[in-house]
Amino acid sequence: MSDKQIEYSVFCIENIAQRLGKSGAEVFRLLNSSGLLHSYIIPSYEALHTQSKQYIVDEIISVLKERNLVA
Repeated sequence: MSDKQIEYSVFCIENIAQRLGKSGAEVFRLLNSSGLLHSYIIPSYEALHTQSKQYIVDEIISVLKERNLVA
């Protein structure tokens, strides 16, 4: 994993946490235990990192909702 992918992952985790009213640690555990961190967020770096913060967060939260991981 590159430094840019790590920064992108942290960016995603922190912004999702803020939107959901959870801690970064809670969101990291959710994304890691569900496999989304390594199967979706990191692989999507090239496609999503150029998008707006709102788009990225909305997209990931949409996936979380589709998988019934958040309400």
